[in-house]
Amino acid sequence: MNNKLLLYVHFNRNNELSDHVIYQLTHLRQNFEEVFFISNSEMDENDLSTLTGQNLIDGFMQRENKGYDFVAWSDAMKHYGFDKLASYDSVTVMNDTCFGPVYDFEGILAKFDKDTSVDFWGITNNRSHKVKPWENREAIVLPDHIQSYFVNYKQKIVKSEAFENFWANIEVLDDVVEVIVKYETAMTKYFEDAGFKSGVVFDTRKEEWSGMLVHDFSVFNLPELLKRHIPFLKIKAFSYGAENIYTPLVIERLKQETSFPVKLIVNHMTEVDYPDREYMLEEKTLKFTKEVSAKTNLKIGIHLHAFYLDLIPEYLNYFDKYVQNYDLYITTDTEEKYEEIFKNYPLPQIKKVIVTGNKGRDVLPWMQVSELMTDYDLCGHFHTKKSKDNDWIVGESWRRDIEYSLLEPAQAIFQEFEKNPKLGLIIADVPSFFEHFYGPTYITERDIWPDMQEIWQKIDFENSKELKQKDSYVMSYGTMIWYRPQALNNLLNVNIQADVPEEPLPYNSILHAFERLLVYVSWANGYDFRISQIQTNNGFVANFSANRLLRSVETDLTQTKLRDLVKMIFKKIKVIIVYRLGFNKKNK
Repeated sequence: MNNKLLLYVHFNRNNELSDHVIYQLTHLRQNFEEVFFISNSEMDENDLSTLTGQNLIDGFMQRENKGYDFVAWSDAMKHYGFDKLASYDSVTVMNDTCFGPVYDFEGILAKFDKDTSVDFWGITNNRSHKVKPWENREAIVLPDHIQSYFVNYKQKIVKSEAFENFWANIEVLDDVVEVIVKYETAMTKYFEDAGFKSGVVFDTRKEEWSGMLVHDFSVFNLPELLKRHIPFLKIKAFSYGAENIYTPLVIERLKQETSFPVKLIVNHMTEVDYPDREYMLEEKTLKFTKEVSAKTNLKIGIHLHAFYLDLIPEYLNYFDKYVQNYDLYITTDTEEKYEEIFKNYPLPQIKKVIVTGNKGRDVLPWMQVSELMTDYDLCGHFHTKKSKDNDWIVGESWRRDIEYSLLEPAQAIFQEFEKNPKLGLIIADVPSFFEHFYGPTYITERDIWPDMQEIWQKIDFENSKELKQKDSYVMSYGTMIWYRPQALNNLLNVNIQADVPEEPLPYNSILHAFERLLVYVSWANGYDFRISQIQTNNGFVANFSANRLLRSVETDLTQTKLRDLVKMIFKKIKVIIVYRLGFNKKNK
């Protein structure tokens, strides 16, 4: 049977066409004679041209996002007419709430085509259970049901009166919970009561679900889906499993067993979830090479804060050798240093030298000079890093690691910015010796959180996103980075001068909070980040490092574990309540 119709519903809250949708349609196209694309969000002409130009769709419908997917599918069926639908060997309803196919889909489709005992089928199901979705109504029992992100109806059922009666009478409901109760969870029983037989790729109803928050395997048990080679993985599974310890292993398994590009998962979840989930970080860590023949066409501006003048020649050597074409803005703290810089470095690439005073280390000077650098395609921020307390660990080796990862491969880094317009900044990986011997603990990070919140609330965001408190932040150590000005301008315009303490700085100063915000501000402004790898450490090094860190934590670990356990329990309760009340609106 080759005359198959796919009715595919798309929605994106940013009115964009995600790459995972293009990938999905590309790999489904060969299995369907006709693909009809229904968009519940506005489609850009370029995105629509991508779909039509690559012959991924045969028809298109733009509609308001009313009634969710069920009304969208109903509208498409009315557009075709039920007599026309009956001429297809099968009609499949699907939406873009999942990634894939990650495993073989064509074989599954062929298997069900041959199975004459099944009239309609899906990928996964959920068992009957009792819920109380509305406070002012009685609890109800939801029946066993096929989950609606993919359902295939064979011709026998499409020709039936029951099929037309169900799909022609879908009502526009504003409450997503009511849609789930009235249509998604009722659909399977409706057609089974009409005499039709159903099937699923993975029947979860009798599976043991201890250890799961809810018995929805499609959302709360990605490992079981991978074990069974389920072709589609729900986006919500990566939202709910964002901090689950198994999610990085899921990504690793996909890399080992499939050809599915996991960057599609990472890029989409960065947009709809958060930018620094643990499972994302390997994909966002790049090993650059300094052996690049092509030179960038980007207009490059660099800020160097020079507190230690003896390090200026070192930086100029790196800039000249690896960046090559750039404008340089130097800040320093005293008039005497200004005179020395002016006298010793009469270089054409130096556009301005500014005296900023000795407050705010490199950050306040950067904020001051950033106004002069807004017209550059790409900017660099660096400073003459030393440490009086431990210069080899957090001074010399730290600075060298950053030079190695951000300056030596400068041309390769610039190419990354050129090919990825959504890339807002590139930071260095954690300096190696610092990570081995110290590393920030969640206890110290907890102390810095109030200042992070304070700065965040002062930033003028076009589309506000939530900043999350975490045990560990992905940050630019020493604030040295390459960045697009528009990714950070609103942060660099915030006035924090009055909150900056005099030297010596405490560890939890507002400058340390600023340092931790760069990645997240860039993300809130619509940009992603990448990490330039410093070196690859084996598992034994990581193990030694972790235990060294544990020994250095001066706290009552028993009380800490108890507090964290209570937090975890409340977090799980919140997830269950949200899920059961149905406030899990489509996360696309």
